[in-house]
Amino acid sequence: MVKLEEKLNSLLSMGADFADIRYMKSKTLIANSSEVRNIISNNGISEGYAIRVLYKGNFGYKFTTNLNNLDLKDVLLLAVGNGKTNVYQLKPKKDMVIIKEKYPNSKKPNEIIEDISKIKEEILNADKRIKSINVRYSENSIEKQYLSSDGRDIEIKYKISSLSISAVARENNINVSSHISLSTYLGYPIEVFDINESVNKLLNKVSMQLKGKSAKAGEAKVILSPEVSGVFAHEALGHLAEADLAISGILGKLKGKKIAKDIVNVSDSPYLDYPTAIGITPYDDEGVEGREVNIIENGIVKEFLNNRTYALYTNELPSGNGRSEDFRSSILIRMRNTYFKPGKSRFDEMLEDIKEGYLMSSVLGGQTSPDGTFQFGIEEGYKIENGEIKYPLRNVGIAGYTLETLSQITDVSKDFNVWPGVCGKMGQSVYVGTGGPYVKVEKIKVGGSNE
Repeated sequence: MVKLEEKLNSLLSMGADFADIRYMKSKTLIANSSEVRNIISNNGISEGYAIRVLYKGNFGYKFTTNLNNLDLKDVLLLAVGNGKTNVYQLKPKKDMVIIKEKYPNSKKPNEIIEDISKIKEEILNADKRIKSINVRYSENSIEKQYLSSDGRDIEIKYKISSLSISAVARENNINVSSHISLSTYLGYPIEVFDINESVNKLLNKVSMQLKGKSAKAGEAKVILSPEVSGVFAHEALGHLAEADLAISGILGKLKGKKIAKDIVNVSDSPYLDYPTAIGITPYDDEGVEGREVNIIENGIVKEFLNNRTYALYTNELPSGNGRSEDFRSSILIRMRNTYFKPGKSRFDEMLEDIKEGYLMSSVLGGQTSPDGTFQFGIEEGYKIENGEIKYPLRNVGIAGYTLETLSQITDVSKDFNVWPGVCGKMGQSVYVGTGGPYVKVEKIKVGGSNE
């Protein structure tokens, strides 16, 4: 058994000012069922160690699958830079967190294949216009241990399980796609969620898109659903609030300034009491307790997501946003569960004064830029006329500038929900949650037909 504390003491005796060691073990199972075949595409284990030192004002980093065979001097030799790096020192703490599942999965891989194959057949039989389908199940059992020279000794165990369904349908030379994603830390998704309800949502999205009409291109009044507002909070705002981007980015110079109405509140949290809030991070990969980060509070830019280094640099408390994909990956500032906080209005009240506009219900994909510009494809959307939802849309999108869009928010509903996701940054992927209420935007660019 590797004695991590002895390794830390050895690094300090070699001249390191700070050192930490991360252990991570990940057991992964992935099963797929499509119209072509059923397959187990992954059933394996990955485990190893990441060693980091602060030596002469620079970080040195190395990973290994066998810590006993690693020459610790090699880690110090990798500490190169400008000699100005430092790290926030924490009070010693020992803790173990085990996130227990309410509906643990006891099924064998072949039984899981049977379950997802039944879902596939049900969908194909329900709508013959669906020509291609993939039902994917994945589970990732994670064990982490973190030890640091400032006395942190943290262990975490949890599992993230996911069921995703994607379908492509065709009718009269019109092709549409639709997807559903169900991920949770509570256990087997087929037992945690109402699968029949999710299947019906997928089938409805297919039907709505096939009969959908084009939106009129140009600026319009829009209501973003909880799913879409959550994606906006994450993609368009959250990345800009990560301290490594924020300090020299567009949000950095706006800290403490009002950029939106009082009803606009956006946070990033280590835990939300929703089964889909899979960004759950009681401690981050630097041994820091997760705390809520109020990115925007009553329309004012308040604080940014940080790690140990940026917390010291900005003279703020560490927020618990230092995360890595695995032991091979360095620690980056990452979101967890990012969301608009709910307001006081009812959805039907928000519709009432819209003479002509759109409801954007679900996102197909999108992209954002460091300058705050964004563009999202909309999978499911509807035309609003005289306060009523009239007909579905197809081939529509929204685009804009983050700060301008935030300033155009005029109402926020009391409804709230959270969606699971996977976020990418610098080649790494981590689990996240995105959430929000219905959000009314007075003016936003809508992509569609010029007719």
